[in-house]
Amino acid sequence: MPIDVDEVQRRKAIAQATLAVAAREGARAITIRAVAKELGGSTAMVTNYVPTRAALILNAVRAAESQWREDLEAHVGDRTGADRLRATVEWHLSTDPEDLLLRSLWVEMLSAAHTDPAGVDRQEPRESRQQFLEASLTAGVPDAALAADLLSLLTRGYYISSMEEPGYWTPERVARVAETVVDALTTS
Repeated sequence: MPIDVDEVQRRKAIAQATLAVAAREGARAITIRAVAKELGGSTAMVTNYVPTRAALILNAVRAAESQWREDLEAHVGDRTGADRLRATVEWHLSTDPEDLLLRSLWVEMLSAAHTDPAGVDRQEPRESRQQFLEASLTAGVPDAALAADLLSLLTRGYYISSMEEPGYWTPERVARVAETVVDALTTS
């Protein structure tokens, strides 16, 4: 008789194990075998739910997304206008170690996009642009759609740049750039 396993819980456990491997050994170390070892089981324990390396990474990123939404709402709170836009941009430019780890997974996920397009999360970037659009509308930015696109490119570019040159892209430098961009967007 097969063992009854809660698929949602198993995927969460696989996501946590994937993040643990990445935190300890780096995103390149993520393999089905390494995640199975982290879980203390066989590779079938993983592949029955997440069949490829790209799917492992996507599973971990998606598991983090629901927490991101809650974190963003907590960070933005009841702010309105330009303050809401600033807080939204600030949250996206976090230098928290967990966010840096997830960005490394994001870059790893994108590196396989040409061979496994289904292994790329296309929902989260759309949601981020929507967050920027809503915050830009609240701030009264004249061309809120353009502002959302600009802020999306700014934050996504930062994700890459912060890995290329982490010593250069200090939290202070990034905050200064972001503040300048938000000021330009909100000043008539």
